[in-house]
Amino acid sequence: MSAGQWWARLKAPLGTSSSDFVNATLLQLQSAARLPNSGISQIAINAALSFIENAKPQTELEAALVVQMACSHAAGMAVLSRVGGGHGGDRHVATMAAAASRLLRTYALQLETLRRWRNGGSQYMRIEHINIESDAQAMLGNFRNNAIE
Repeated sequence: MSAGQWWARLKAPLGTSSSDFVNATLLQLQSAARLPNSGISQIAINAALSFIENAKPQTELEAALVVQMACSHAAGMAVLSRVGGGHGGDRHVATMAAAASRLLRTYALQLETLRRWRNGGSQYMRIEHINIESDAQAMLGNFRNNAIE
């Protein structure tokens, strides 16, 4: 695959036609995919790109959020792997666990933000008690702006 074909293949999953946006995104992913005391992990980059492609961002705004999600997830998993190994003293493990918790909460918040962005923030009404009087009347249907659909 030529460089031009590869570049075009990256534009679609990132929801953009901008080469600058693709380039900036790749640099961000490379920074996030660095493993401690080592270079860039090709596996981590490919996993992040797969993550982004699966999320199917439609715009650069969505792509930016999805890239943040991929980076938050990768960082959270990297920190969790260090906690699981129990490297360092109790204080170090507690610090790493707190960092992992913050990263994973951030990821969950990003996921909820993406869901709300795409679905318009679902609103619902929960009715727990209904009291019907003997002379009550009812209307059934979907109502918008005082009109029945």
